[in-house]
Amino acid sequence: MIKKNTAILTICSLLAISAFSMHAQARGATESTFTLNQESNFSSLQTQWIPLGSPIPDGWVVTRSSGNMNEITNVKNASYGQEIWVMLGSPIPDGWVVIRSTGTMNFIKFVKGASYGQEVWVMLGSPIPDGWVVIRSTGTMNLIMNVKGASYGQEVWVMLGSPIPDGWVVTRSTGTMNLIKYLG
Repeated sequence: MIKKNTAILTICSLLAISAFSMHAQARGATESTFTLNQESNFSSLQTQWIPLGSPIPDGWVVTRSSGNMNEITNVKNASYGQEIWVMLGSPIPDGWVVIRSTGTMNFIKFVKGASYGQEVWVMLGSPIPDGWVVIRSTGTMNLIMNVKGASYGQEVWVMLGSPIPDGWVVTRSTGTMNLIKYLG
């Protein structure tokens, strides 16, 4: 019996090490400069286990699922650049974008507070926050740019279908792009 328990403990330890290793590799593959210390501070935010099907409050995301329960995490007080892995199907709060996706998880980034001209690659289907436009697209990703804080008369080429923020107008169009201008 003791050998069986030791074997199970060893297997569980190997699985945990493997999971941590895969998480570290996934983080290394992103363009993020987010430090482990910042992630540790962020992951210490308030969490709560709730039954599947329970409503999820605004500003909370689903970070884990086990049996008939979901762990939700409060991300309301995030600051620019913070990132967190969430379950597929989790709500994506206002100001967050999806920058990477796996079969079961989305890696999301908080972009409110970005300076004018800041660019972020996001997955197709990611929410585009207010004040951001799509300036380039590939088969799986969109490059978005923050245009909040623009000066009168500034112009930006955006993809057709990009949101046009308040105060901006389309001044010219091509087959795939619109030239937009800030009028205030």
